[in-house]
Amino acid sequence: MSRVQRLYRLQSLDSELDKTKQRLADIAARLGESNALKEAGQATKIADQNLHKIRTKMRDLDLEVKSLSQKITQQEKLLYGGRNLSAKEASNLQDEVESLKRRRSQREELLLEAMVEAETAEAQLAQAQTALSSIQAEWTVDQEELVKTQSELEAKVADLLEQRPGLVSGVEVDDLEEYEDIRPLKGGIAVALVKDGACQGCGMAPSRSKIQRARAGQELTYCGGCGRILYVP
Repeated sequence: MSRVQRLYRLQSLDSELDKTKQRLADIAARLGESNALKEAGQATKIADQNLHKIRTKMRDLDLEVKSLSQKITQQEKLLYGGRNLSAKEASNLQDEVESLKRRRSQREELLLEAMVEAETAEAQLAQAQTALSSIQAEWTVDQEELVKTQSELEAKVADLLEQRPGLVSGVEVDDLEEYEDIRPLKGGIAVALVKDGACQGCGMAPSRSKIQRARAGQELTYCGGCGRILYVP
């Protein structure tokens, strides 16, 4: 096996390792609550708070209506209970009863409006809860698949790392140093395959003599375009 071929095999493994690690990073970023799930949860929370606020208003109005009704009953007992009242007293009681009834009527209208608001709010909450349940179900399935894929990729990384020392041991020390120096400068690709007469790293076509030297593999031949080590099968 030539010097360049050994480097290319190492490059192939490292490229697969880089790709697998990137997929793991992408999965890590997707694990946990998604934006859609957070938004659906927030929408449900807001709808629930709105309904609670309307129901509190309904309860307060209902209590006020009942309190006004009690006061009206009490005042009417005084007015029609058979007591001897002066004309002024009777007039004042009558005015107070009418005032209480007007207030009660206003509160009853507000209560009816609140009841309509509550029906709308209940529908909105139900809709938000349905959307949340749907998104949550999809999210759960997605998370399970991501965790499974993550486990498979972690096993693959472990396997590749286990193979790497064996490939490294077959590479000459100077060649390995050159490889490790070039790789971070060239997007992780230090050795470029020459296919159909062109460097797959940059697309430039090396000269015929350079391709022949690269094919022989006894020396490291570099692409004039990107500076990568050329490998010709």
